[in-house]
Amino acid sequence: MAGDRRIYLDNAATTRPLPAVVEAMARTQIECFGNPSSSHSFGPPARRALEDAREFLRGSLGAARLVFTSGGSEADQLGIVGSAALRPPGRVLMARSDHPALLQCAGLLARWRHHVGVLPVTEHGDLAPETLFEALGRDVRCVALLHGHNELGTLCQLDDLVELVRRAAPDAHVHVDLVQTYGKLPFDLDAMGVDSVAVSGHKFHGPRGAGFLALSSTAEVAPLLVAGGQESGLRGGTENVPGAVGMAIAAEAALSHQATTAAHTGTLAAHVHERVRAALPDTLRLGHPERRLPHILSLRLPGVVGQTLLERCDARQVAFSTGAACHGADEAQAGNPVLAAIGLDRRAQREVIRLSFSGETTHAEAASAAQIIAEEALRLRSLSPSEANRR
Repeated sequence: MAGDRRIYLDNAATTRPLPAVVEAMARTQIECFGNPSSSHSFGPPARRALEDAREFLRGSLGAARLVFTSGGSEADQLGIVGSAALRPPGRVLMARSDHPALLQCAGLLARWRHHVGVLPVTEHGDLAPETLFEALGRDVRCVALLHGHNELGTLCQLDDLVELVRRAAPDAHVHVDLVQTYGKLPFDLDAMGVDSVAVSGHKFHGPRGAGFLALSSTAEVAPLLVAGGQESGLRGGTENVPGAVGMAIAAEAALSHQATTAAHTGTLAAHVHERVRAALPDTLRLGHPERRLPHILSLRLPGVVGQTLLERCDARQVAFSTGAACHGADEAQAGNPVLAAIGLDRRAQREVIRLSFSGETTHAEAASAAQIIAEEALRLRSLSPSEANRR
């Protein structure tokens, strides 16, 4: 069914860079190879390319400042740890289902004697406003929020959560992980009243190894990497000019087609869900039924081991995942922490797959993938001892 072309449905993990992005980066490598900090004639062209990209990306979010980083994880750590480092010892709040880029800040925060409060989440994987309200206090230095969940697709109730922080902990820094949302849904940093957001280029058809932290006019963060004092002293090291240029090109394309792409990917996700559920009626879609990213489809197929299904579908040229790529190999032994946070036991966790679409995914690919997934899932069920006993 898939034909000669492999079907890629793991765009939440990474996206294929646009040809225009690759071309612009290659051109920048050749024409602007000088160090942006150099004072001779080779420096200014690189500096101009860097600052042009910065201004476009900054403006795309309504931010006051923008710091280029190596990706979303570094931007998260700079926003969370960097803001807490300038504040007296206190608490930093985040959710149990958050991405490892947020949760693994705990070790760094401990160096400044901050305690991380990990809050329970709803069955949809988001932080309930009442849960955050109960945890807030004057000793809270930073609140980290995952806007769009990378595994479940759930969108947090950002307006309500930010309002609560401003009321109960007015001096706290509000950081938002925007990695899965940027370029897919509208977002204005200033209008939302947050202090910083993290973005990763390779999630919206830009380059890997490039990201940024966008800051409000009042946000204050300490550098985690001083080195040569680049990026206004907030992130040392020679800047990745081609990466910045590539992100700007990818962002312009994503923002220009944002509404169309959102409608397209949402339609594909709904279609695949319906096709799979028609073959396996007990299929469950995880995440919030209304507040969700359009491009992510998280499914639980009872009685089907997700990893085995993945391998069989991959052999038929359909690629998807069983969770976030950032969890690593230990997840097989320890279980999926996100799925555990929403109340799934180890057996149920193994029955979950994640499909994620992009503007490049065609209707034909989605239909073929749905059929292959359904066929392989039914075969696996027919081979299971529980199904044999039931028959």
